[in-house]
Amino acid sequence: MRQRIGLFAAAAVAALIPLGAATSAHASQEFPHLAGIYTTQEQCQAAGVAGHDLWGPVFLCQGVGQYFYLYTH
Repeated sequence: MRQRIGLFAAAAVAALIPLGAATSAHASQEFPHLAGIYTTQEQCQAAGVAGHDLWGPVFLCQGVGQYFYLYTH
């Protein structure tokens, strides 16, 4: 009986370890969050600078087509 409980506990721990690793990998992405979509590069840059208190000094404005996407860390 004790051996079965030990095996069950070991299986439960083995199943939870990959979940913790996946969470850490997600948190380490550099620019995962889309914070806004703008029509000009200037609007995007101004919004990035204005959001300094929310996401810090690191942001990226990327132009795709006629829109500029603001990504934050």
